[in-house]
This record gives sequence, structure tokens and C-alpha cells, in this order.
Amino acid sequence: MPMISMIKFESKKIYLSKSWWVLCSLVLLFQPLLALMSAQQIANLGLTATPETHPELIQAIPPVDYLGFDAVLFGLLPMIVFGGIYGASEFSHHQLRTTLLCQNNREKVFFSKLLALLIATLWLGALAIYGTIEITHLGLQEQGLNALTLSSIAWKFIGYALIQWLFLTTLSFLIGHLFKNAIVPLAFLIPQVYNLGNYLDEKWPWGKYLPVAASNQLVATPTDSFSHQPIEGLVVLSLWVSVTVVLASYVFSKSDLGGNY
Repeated sequence: MPMISMIKFESKKIYLSKSWWVLCSLVLLFQPLLALMSAQQIANLGLTATPETHPELIQAIPPVDYLGFDAVLFGLLPMIVFGGIYGASEFSHHQLRTTLLCQNNREKVFFSKLLALLIATLWLGALAIYGTIEITHLGLQEQGLNALTLSSIAWKFIGYALIQWLFLTTLSFLIGHLFKNAIVPLAFLIPQVYNLGNYLDEKWPWGKYLPVAASNQLVATPTDSFSHQPIEGLVVLSLWVSVTVVLASYVFSKSDLGGNY
């Protein structure tokens, strides 16, 4: 089967899965709703509100160009979960046996799955992230940016957030595929999303080289406790994904899968 046909085949499996539609409902509906509620609260407080003037605030409100990206972080969690589930999906219910009957070249199978995931993540992430930021500025009304054109900083951070989604979803897929189990990538990545990555970054010199901590360097705003260093973050993420791609593809191509899958 040609590579293009394999990518279409894997894409169809993604779009017909229940987990994909759960993911879409979370990032296309629930995430923008969270952003709208947050924007309305900020609009009521005013963009100049600080913890000194409003004790209910944990930190100062970021400049208007950066608003909405806290809601975008919500979608990162289901993206990671989906990546892990999809990576391990071939190894349950004998799906791999069916796939290899259609295409016995394991490298083609592996990379077609990877490319199908990248394509799906790219368009869904772009739609969800832009929609969330647009809804945020609609909720801010006259205090927000133009919801269609936004600003150069906002567009730049939309790109950074999309890169974060792409890399961490891909890494979750690769780890799930490597270990033939969705639990491993979720156990590794999800605690990092829930501030463990930032905590280790602050307490341990090597903590900033963990994947989630590195990805946070892409989307750090002026009011965050960690610094905005997109080049360093991108290099670290690229190394994580590159090494894991090599390991996962080699193990899948060379190992004896036996009759369990």
C-alpha cells in the first residue's frame, strides 16, 4: 500500500475513534467556554487589576496580548491523553495484526501513524487555539484586541502554543507506541503539566530539560514565574522527540511482536 494511502487509512482510524470526538468537544467547545468566562471576569476587574488592589488575584493580569493562553493550557492535557491512547491503540484487540495484513512494512506503518497524528493535531490545534484567543478578546469587549486581527505578539504566541501541542502530543504518542501502553506516557507527562515540571525546574538544575518544562519556555508570559526562552525550549523538545522517534521506530521494526498483538 502506498504511503499516501497508509496516511489516509490511519487518518480515518483517528477521525472515527470515540476518543477523537471527545477530544474535539473538549478543545473546540469547553476550552473556549473557559476562556470566555475568564475574559468576562477580567473585564469586570479591569486590565490594571493587581493582587494589591484585588486580593482574589494570585498574580497580576498579563498584558492584553497574552490573555487567553492560560485557557489554551487546558487543552494540552486532553491532547497528551489522546496521543498516548493513539500510540498504544495498535497493541490492543489485535488491531496490529489487521494493520500488518494491509501493509507488512513496519516502518511505513509507524511513520504513517506519526504523520496522520501530526496532520490531525496541526489543524485541530490551530483551530482550537485561535478560536480560544478570539473568544477571549470578544469576551473582553472594548478592553480586548480586535478579535479577528489580534496583534503580532498574540499571533506569535498562538504559534508557540501550537508548537507546544504538536511536540507534547507527538511525544506522548511515541512513548505510548514504544511501551505498547498508554499509561506510561500519561504517568510521565501529566504530572509535569500539573506544575510538577515547573517545580522541578525551580528546585533541580536539570528540571528545565524535562519536556513540559521546556515547552513552557515557549509560552511563558511576562507575569509567569518561568522565563520566555523559545529557542532553548524548542531545542530541548526537538531532542526529546528525535530520540524517541528513533527508539520507537527501531523497536517496532526489529522486535518480535509475537502473537499477543
